[in-house]
Amino acid sequence: MSLALPSPRLTWLPHGTPYSERFGDVYRSREGAVAESKAVFLEGCGLPDGWREAAQFVVAETGFGTGLNFLTTFDAWRRTKRNDTRLHYIAVEGFPLSHQDLRECVARWPELRGPGQALLRAYLSPQPGFQRLFLDNGRVVLTLLFGPAPAMLAALDAHVDAWYLDGFAPDKNPEMWTPEVLVEVARLSKHGAKLATYTAAGEVRRNLSAAGFDVMKVPGFGSKSEMIRAVFRGHGNTAVSTPTPPWFASPPVGNISLGHISHGNARYGHAAIIGAGLAGAHTAIALHKRGWRTTLIDRKPEIAGEASGNTVGVLMPRLTAAENLDGRFYARAWRFALDQLEEMADAGVNISRDRCGVLQLAGSDADAERLKAIAALGAVPEPYLFHVGASEASDIAGCALSSSALYFPHGGWLNPRLLCAGLARQSAFIGNTTVSGLKRNHGQWDVLDAASNVMTSADVVIFANALSAAQAPELSWLPLSGRRGQISFLPPSPASARLHCVLGYGGYITPAHRGQHCLGATFDWTEDALADQAVAPEDHVRNYEDLAEALPHLAQGLSPDAALGRAAVRCTTPDHLPVAGAVPDQAAYLHAFAELRHGHPWARYERASYQPGLYVLAGLGARGLVAAPLAAEILACQITGEPPPVERDVALALHPGRFLIRDLKRLKV
Repeated sequence: MSLALPSPRLTWLPHGTPYSERFGDVYRSREGAVAESKAVFLEGCGLPDGWREAAQFVVAETGFGTGLNFLTTFDAWRRTKRNDTRLHYIAVEGFPLSHQDLRECVARWPELRGPGQALLRAYLSPQPGFQRLFLDNGRVVLTLLFGPAPAMLAALDAHVDAWYLDGFAPDKNPEMWTPEVLVEVARLSKHGAKLATYTAAGEVRRNLSAAGFDVMKVPGFGSKSEMIRAVFRGHGNTAVSTPTPPWFASPPVGNISLGHISHGNARYGHAAIIGAGLAGAHTAIALHKRGWRTTLIDRKPEIAGEASGNTVGVLMPRLTAAENLDGRFYARAWRFALDQLEEMADAGVNISRDRCGVLQLAGSDADAERLKAIAALGAVPEPYLFHVGASEASDIAGCALSSSALYFPHGGWLNPRLLCAGLARQSAFIGNTTVSGLKRNHGQWDVLDAASNVMTSADVVIFANALSAAQAPELSWLPLSGRRGQISFLPPSPASARLHCVLGYGGYITPAHRGQHCLGATFDWTEDALADQAVAPEDHVRNYEDLAEALPHLAQGLSPDAALGRAAVRCTTPDHLPVAGAVPDQAAYLHAFAELRHGHPWARYERASYQPGLYVLAGLGARGLVAAPLAAEILACQITGEPPPVERDVALALHPGRFLIRDLKRLKV
């Protein structure tokens, strides 16, 4: 099975109109594409007036196409918005344009040059599934849903203010206009949401009415005599095709009492984040993009004082040969992490990143087939992932290799300590302090130090302190475990000095930098996170022996006797996925869902109960550099009530309550 996205086969008609050979239809009329987009969709949904008083506004589109509707909306937004507001634009597209095709389209609209160039900088190679892009310094959030409309919309959770229905004509592309699609449109709509489309087809009108929309025909644009406008009144068949189990239902955003209210309707809170490593720092920047104030609290005196404090961390994803939740999360996380690193580079933040690329080498014939299947799946497309033979891998690496490999040209290594410092640069920091507990006080949380004094008060508290999160009474049930990891720094030999990229072989070796390779890393179970941070000479030997077994010609001339290093304990979960979300109320969970022990259907249960204003991000394991940015974005969206950046089932796979439900089903509690 391949997830590769099909092409619409864009061509250009003699009069300059973009045309899809696949659907036999034009993307735009000949009568003024920009004017048509404004008249049909913006005016049809009452914009920009509709968003003038909104703190955030959500527009959703069926059929991203050339991106024109997004660009006209973006242009109108930037001309009329306040600086404290955010536009979320969601678009589903099953047949996306390539970057070059999109560039050709954008060039036709010089009046949209600014938004067009911003889109082209963010829109690179389409990737199956959800893909989130930030524009206008994060104030415009574009979430592209690349895949079949029914499946993509069914996987979405959002509260949409305005809908643009802009697929190809119903007779050319009927899948985009089915009752199933329009029921999902209704499910995702706020009460009073407005909808506009160029078509006036009777079947579309009837299906919208059945889904709960008040539908009207109005004069069309240009040569079209009529088109549809509609308002969602919420009285149709809006049953969701893939319901969220009640134990994974999101907490109401309204259960957070925000301590600061800005002008207009924009509400900005204060978050206390316990832990100043990758999890905490990424959470801080995700909330900063939304205008929140953050305070990082750590038991160490500096940012990234523990497992996130290495000076070298390898940047590569953990992909799978099958389309499972694990692989899908890391495929989405890979692109998201790379985009965030580019944002930091644009902002001038030094993270000592080397974009040298990574070769993940096959360790056996079976492993070679697995890597080949990962590339063929297409979850991460070219140019972000290539499958290469031994000869090409040797040319990339600068040394002889005998196996095929996956090549990640955007991978490499960076300095996690500098990364965390850069992410946390706008946060307050309280270091060298242990949090002894929390106390609820007038709708906020007081964070207490070892002497039970209040360090800070916050609207929300996020546990991002790895294994220590499970020491908090509110999270004592969370099954986190420690894995001790040690890296080794070795001076290069004449042979290894020619290495051009990171090589992964179970362990890894980086190119020499400032006279040292980095080899890593051990991954040993431990119960004592503090005691197991001392460097062990025997682990330098293990890192060297792993290299010698996989790549003996590179190991020649290197010696573990000359190694320096660093050891720290990583936090992992039983299913190797992070934990990101609201903290369940354990007692309420066990009571409300007790009948799961007997296999009773979920539909009879009430919604999950949560500790108000408490969240957790932990369990990043050995792939924290890749996993943390997306996990933090998922968490920030849940805190603020924004549309999530991933499909529903991917987000739910990170839900903290999954372990309580698992134990109930297994009769362990």
